[in-house]
Formats: sequence, structure tokens, C-alpha cells
Amino acid sequence: MAETRRVQEAVRDIAGEAEAVVKSLNRRSDRQGREQIQLTKSQIRKFLAAVNALTNKVAVYRTQSGQAEILDSALASEVRYLKVKLAYQAARYRATVGDFAEKAHLKERIEAIGTDMKKYEEFAHFMEALVAYHKFYGGRD
Repeated sequence: MAETRRVQEAVRDIAGEAEAVVKSLNRRSDRQGREQIQLTKSQIRKFLAAVNALTNKVAVYRTQSGQAEILDSALASEVRYLKVKLAYQAARYRATVGDFAEKAHLKERIEAIGTDMKKYEEFAHFMEALVAYHKFYGGRD
């Protein structure tokens, strides 16, 4: 019983974390008086596209390398480069993307990946969850 509890505590609630981030984002009223999240999907599109492209490369690498648990140096470098793409979008849209990146701790999450395949997969799932909850809670396209 105690072992099961420790395992459950060790499993991160990525969906819960993403939902909390999206709920905390800045909002404004639309023309009909409904509150909408200020962050639009198009504002983070380039960053999301980079994460999705890298996720595809990671999946191919993992398949070709016999289910490796470590990212090779080229993929690890691409993971680190995500910080540049994030910084550009955050600087371009400080009030929305900057707020989003800060509340989601995206820079810190990227830095924590290193060469760990599992951490990258958690990060990719976290990004998917953020997008899903953004849409669910009325995020604009």
C-alpha cells in the first residue's frame, strides 16, 4: 500500500499542471462581453510547430535506435534551441506569450530536459495539454 502511494506521488499530473497554467492566463472581454484568454494560438504557432517537428524527429530516432532513453547530441541541441524560439515569441508578444511562458515555466522545463528522452516526452505532452486546455477554456485561434 505504501509503495503504491509513493509511485502515485512520483507520477506528475501534467494535465493538471497545464490546466492550472491556462486558467491563470490573462483574459479580456470580447464584443459580446464574454471573457476570453488573451493568448491566441497563432501567437505561439511557431513555437508549437518547432516542438511538434522535434517530437517527430525524436520518435524516428527512438525507433531507429532501439527505443533509446537518451537523446543524441544533435537532438539535445535542438531541444536547447527551443529556448531561442520561445524567447523570440515571448519578446514579440510580451503580455501574452511572455506571460504564458513564464507561468508555464517553459524555459526551465526545456533546460531540465538535457538528454533525457523521458523528460522530453513529458515536455511534449505538457505542450499538448496546454494547447488542449487553451482551446477548452476559450482560447482564441
